[in-house]
Amino acid sequence: MATKQDNLHLEIAHFNKFKNKISEYNNMCEKTINKLLELGLIEVSTAYETAIANTAGTQVISKDHADLSCGSDAKLSTVRTCNYGKSYSAPVTGIHNKTGDLLVQVYERKQEKFYYFRLPNETYAHIPKSSNIEIPFALDGTPRKQNRKQHNPWEYECASFDNMCIA
Repeated sequence: MATKQDNLHLEIAHFNKFKNKISEYNNMCEKTINKLLELGLIEVSTAYETAIANTAGTQVISKDHADLSCGSDAKLSTVRTCNYGKSYSAPVTGIHNKTGDLLVQVYERKQEKFYYFRLPNETYAHIPKSSNIEIPFALDGTPRKQNRKQHNPWEYECASFDNMCIA
């Protein structure tokens, strides 16, 4: 799927956060990589899967039920305003048919911070196909960890990318 031009800067922010976890990245021409990113020619979600696989010691399989051979699925999300400006949250989409943990990198753009989550299958398996997971934030960009929902995604926050990858 092509990246929309309006979202390209968000994709680049995500990539820049995990790029050093891609093996051989330091041997690549950074100027070329940056140009390919600016043109939208790098599939950032696939690069994210590779970065996780390198860190976790697993392999990318890209199946309907999982992205990784360990059974987990890699997800990138950016916090956005919704509900006519009343809510601010990070959607985790495409979760139907997933059978393992969701390894989620969230970019909060107002404070330019990243958050990591390892969401077990039991926290999202009950969600209907037409819905997704919403990780809530306050309108100023701070995490809204007090959640009234049965499964609070903030309970599964990880301290870092590496912590998220290593089960």
